Amino acid sequence: MFVKGTIKKAGILLSLAFLTLFFGYTYLAFIFFAALVFLLQFFRDPHRAVPEGKGLILASADGRIFNGKIDTIKTVNYDDPLMEYILEKEQRGILVSTFMSVFDVHVNRVPISGRVVTTKYYPGKFKIASGSVHTVNEKNLIVIDSEYGKLGIIQISGFLARRIVSYVGPGDWVESGDRLGMIKFGSRVDLIIPTPNSEVMVSEGQKSKAGETIIARMF
Repeated sequence: MFVKGTIKKAGILLSLAFLTLFFGYTYLAFIFFAALVFLLQFFRDPHRAVPEGKGLILASADGRIFNGKIDTIKTVNYDDPLMEYILEKEQRGILVSTFMSVFDVHVNRVPISGRVVTTKYYPGKFKIASGSVHTVNEKNLIVIDSEYGKLGIIQISGFLARRIVSYVGPGDWVESGDRLGMIKFGSRVDLIIPTPNSEVMVSEGQKSKAGETIIARMF
């Protein structure tokens, strides 16, 4: 239910909370208890019921709580930033971008089974996850080669996000719904789906659940 290492950190915070409470430092104990609650909420990693089906592309990110949602669906071209690693020349793709609020689950999931062929980390700024963040913010690109073609995932940091973690590397075989990585205090994840052999099955404003929501179907 939690990211590896979370329980150990929670145990330290809980010990400090009870220790300061025992010695009468009530306000300090309250701070430790609050930090404990935040830690457990942020680093939770719940089980997901991964749907089965040919060519299904699943959500890589949660966008469910408060303003978390799928907020951008648009066409991209080979000449757009980073698309050269995903698309062929003259090929177009669909970019589905999910914004994660600070209260969403921040563990990202594999959208489709295949072989990881490219991972590239790009240092950058930590601006609020809107506007030009796709080009200026810190990001991590993961490209999966599936039986239906290449598909890209871009983890993008935000104002609070200070660390992008990837669990996979080139050559790894991944299955739909596997844990892909996480953005600590995360922001947004872009999913790039090649066309014309795909059909998007979500709309802007829709909530998504990583590893469960069907974003598109490839054929």
